[in-house]
Amino acid sequence: MRRKITFILAGCIILLQTFAAPGLSCVGRILTVSVNDSIEQKLIGQLLATYITERTGTTVNMVTGLDTRASEELIKQCKADIFINYINVGLADIDGAGTIENDQEAYGLVKQYYDEKFELVWLRPLGYKGPLLQGVENTAENTSLAIPVTTKEVLNRFPVLDRVINKLGGRIDKRTLQQLILETETKEIAVVVKEFLKDQNLI
Repeated sequence: MRRKITFILAGCIILLQTFAAPGLSCVGRILTVSVNDSIEQKLIGQLLATYITERTGTTVNMVTGLDTRASEELIKQCKADIFINYINVGLADIDGAGTIENDQEAYGLVKQYYDEKFELVWLRPLGYKGPLLQGVENTAENTSLAIPVTTKEVLNRFPVLDRVINKLGGRIDKRTLQQLILETETKEIAVVVKEFLKDQNLI
């Protein structure tokens, strides 16, 4: 009898976990966003962190002071979960890719290559082109679409993460980014991004 009761209780617990899981898929877990030391990436990194936390309840840490390649290595070594990359950087890794002028074609090629070779997932382009480097003329030749990148393993652990981040896709064009960077001269980055997210009805 005792064994039967124990079996029934165990079954109830499993059912509760099954029904509760979808709504709490990210709550109580920690993500790490890796960015370099530029104001562009610090701002976008904070934007991602704030948005993810507000929408999912997930704690998001940020690692700063790294260049894009170093951030990519942290992702591959499972020491970080999300970073910001650029299509031209991705194309440079693909033999024979050269320079593709069509943004959508370049995005599709890089997305497929990184998925197949590294199981890295390139999410929707944010809208602006970078990297924005101080002391360098940021022209069409040396900039390309900025993309949040994560891994399949991270998306398995955080099932709604790609859908959440992809809602930022196309919302941050060059003009918007420049305005946000300008605002950081008089406000904290965390305040700037939270006001932007509220203005966009994203939180």
